[in-house]
Amino acid sequence: MVHLVNIFLGIIFLTIFFGVNNIFINIIVSTLVYAIFMFGNISFFKLLFILLKSIPKTLLESFFIFFSKSEEVLFLDYKDDFDMLVKILSITLTPKTIAFDHDEKYLYIHKMGD
Repeated sequence: MVHLVNIFLGIIFLTIFFGVNNIFINIIVSTLVYAIFMFGNISFFKLLFILLKSIPKTLLESFFIFFSKSEEVLFLDYKDDFDMLVKILSITLTPKTIAFDHDEKYLYIHKMGD
């Protein structure tokens, strides 16, 4: 019974954020997440500890980036909309870079830090 309650609470939580229209996806996701944590080798508390341990480092890096004056704006050209999307996603995954604007030919990238 406890297992069903946990899955049901996961469904309610996901439905609040993603709406009733996605109820079947919410059921699948909450069941998979519960199964991974319950029957897999992943400890929820270990994962929580790792995430909480990384927060001070993230805050410290953000503090130094905010006050460092080493920043530059780069221009990156692209061929079509799909090429632009691929480049924006790869830039977003790169630490300390943000694609903040574009026109017909270029992406404007804000690079901070070293």
